[in-house]
Amino acid sequence: MSSHPVTTAASEDRIRAAFERGDLQLATSSLLEAYGGEIFAFVVARLRDNDLASEVFADFAEDLWRGIAGFRWNCSARGWAYTLARHAASRGLRQRRRAARLIPLSRAGPVSELAQRVCTETSRTLSSQQRSRIAALRDQLPLYEQTLLMLRVNRELPWLEIARILAAGPIESVVLLDAEQLRIQAARHRKRFQKAKEKLRKLAVEAGLISS
Repeated sequence: MSSHPVTTAASEDRIRAAFERGDLQLATSSLLEAYGGEIFAFVVARLRDNDLASEVFADFAEDLWRGIAGFRWNCSARGWAYTLARHAASRGLRQRRRAARLIPLSRAGPVSELAQRVCTETSRTLSSQQRSRIAALRDQLPLYEQTLLMLRVNRELPWLEIARILAAGPIESVVLLDAEQLRIQAARHRKRFQKAKEKLRKLAVEAGLISS
């Protein structure tokens, strides 16, 4: 078992404490410190383009800074951040050139600097790591199945949060999905996840990485 649950609980407490004190800059910075690296890696995996991923991550950080005051805590801060990142990545795929910003990220001061540092440090880490052969096989799956595997296996996110992250529609409606709606979607994602695992296992057997 990884240490994700313990780390996440401590991080969530720090983020929420800052939020409840009204220190939104500290809440945003704490969230980026806790989850920025893994979220940037998630964006890179979706886009397969480091330059575009850096632009998308900057947009994500801006969305985070702009939206945190209205965060309702109907999911974890981590789950909400992944939801914002997935939507930012989808925008990046649709339109490579960044749209005009409503609130310049530069006005966030240290938050902007932190977002850039997260990008730079995580990019170095990703470029210095050798991709495992299993990860390379996973890249052969459809993007949706790759995302399911990453969120569930690598990030150990709960199914209801995965359902919210992957939900269709504008972010304003996604954050308001109720538990029953999320349960229905989570059940569908679980079925596809099992199929994705079976596909990946078959690829691994064919590549001689595991026995049949």
